Amino acid sequence: MHSDLFLDRTAVIGGGLMGSQITLVLAQGSRETLLVSRTQETLDRAMENIRRYVGDLHRHDLLRGETPEAVLARIRPTTELETAVGSSEFVVESISENLEAKQEVFQRMDAAAPRATVLASNTSGLPITQLGERMVHQDRIAGSHFFQPAHIVPVLEVIRGDRTSDETMDRTCEIWKRLDRVTLRVNKDGPGFLVNRLQHAIIREAVHLLVTGVADADSIDRAVELGLAPRFTTAGPLKQRDINGLKMHVQVAEHLWKNLGGWEEPLAYLQAMVARGETGLESGKGYYDWSGQDPAAVRSEKDELLLRRTEQVMADWRASNGK
Repeated sequence: MHSDLFLDRTAVIGGGLMGSQITLVLAQGSRETLLVSRTQETLDRAMENIRRYVGDLHRHDLLRGETPEAVLARIRPTTELETAVGSSEFVVESISENLEAKQEVFQRMDAAAPRATVLASNTSGLPITQLGERMVHQDRIAGSHFFQPAHIVPVLEVIRGDRTSDETMDRTCEIWKRLDRVTLRVNKDGPGFLVNRLQHAIIREAVHLLVTGVADADSIDRAVELGLAPRFTTAGPLKQRDINGLKMHVQVAEHLWKNLGGWEEPLAYLQAMVARGETGLESGKGYYDWSGQDPAAVRSEKDELLLRRTEQVMADWRASNGK
């Protein structure tokens, strides 16, 4: 048995893509990880995805010294939520982004889980405080927001709700740190938390530039992929501005910030695309023409590239931060 199985039993609620990926992350530090979904069909599909994900990590030597078989043997799919939660010390909810449904799940988990169990949510933007409104023990809920694909991207947000205790925040961060994750503490609950607010500010401006004809989709994406992204792996936006000097920064900001795009026109453009059935890769058309391309192959190629990039970025980050 792996020497760093520091958790006895954990659980993930939700067998979608993110739930499957988070299950694999937790299984690398748990003697048993229970994956809960309402139907056996969803669980079968989730386990198929997990087998593929664990193979990807194994090829890049990212399984913490274990074999795929050893990790998979510790994952147990089940449709019994209360039974799974009732024997787990750490639980992550990862169902669809529906407030009412999530509140019901947290109410059920709160009633079934041992008092010391931390109940975390992978919500991408619903306020943590609202998710826990029906719980008796609201001090033990916290956000644990991963980014796609969760088994590859090493960063996640840990979000404090209005009633989240210090102990819950500390325990949640400790667990993810021992699983080789970098945690971003978000101390104020609110829509979008930290990363999604930054990400959507960029996306909103990108769509504005597209709608107003400043540049086409390919040029906009290359500006980020080859211009912004490599620079941001060496220094984030605030550190980068400090390094370059705030005198020049304020001069540019005074002129540019007031001329950045608003949200109404980009949102209307996006809504019209979706109304036409242009929903991206799966439909064959979105901002790009994807006709004739296999969605699974496109995603697999992107994940493979992301694995290689992440390995290098994290190695450099750890070296520069003395980790």
